Amino acid sequence: MSPPVSRNRVAFGSSGFSWAECLCAVALIATLSMLALPSLELLAQRVRVDMTRDRWLSDLDLARSWSARVGAMSALSRRTGCPGLGDARDWRCGWQVIVVNSGEVLRDTPLRGDLSVVYSSSTGELRVAASGDPMSAGASLRIKPWRAEWVSLATTICLNIAGRVHWQLGEGCS
Repeated sequence: MSPPVSRNRVAFGSSGFSWAECLCAVALIATLSMLALPSLELLAQRVRVDMTRDRWLSDLDLARSWSARVGAMSALSRRTGCPGLGDARDWRCGWQVIVVNSGEVLRDTPLRGDLSVVYSSSTGELRVAASGDPMSAGASLRIKPWRAEWVSLATTICLNIAGRVHWQLGEGCS
């Protein structure tokens, strides 16, 4: 005697996608992914600029708080370890927070060099007084991607003579 047949039972092979349908779905997803890549690249550049800006501001806060706490001068000094650096205004290799008198490194922030990071002063460093105030005389740090079509992602960190720090979009301070 044969077992009873259930009405709700699905025959083998009739559920899910066929190989052809599965391959078409994968091809469609791949095509849509390729169309989305340019916008993802723009987003990645925006994140790089924002992260670099936030790191520099964080390191400036470290230098200011350390100087005020210890009562000694510190500085943000550019790193010189990557090839092709132009002048002392080129900070694309990153920077270090150092103690001015001893040269002790409080924090080292290397960058890959995939962004243009230009400091307005040709001294190669931003000194922070023992009181914690930046000795900037109106300096700025411009961060932007190298490619010209992404110039709209540029960010500038501005320091006024009184030591106030703010950032704004674009390539200049106002």
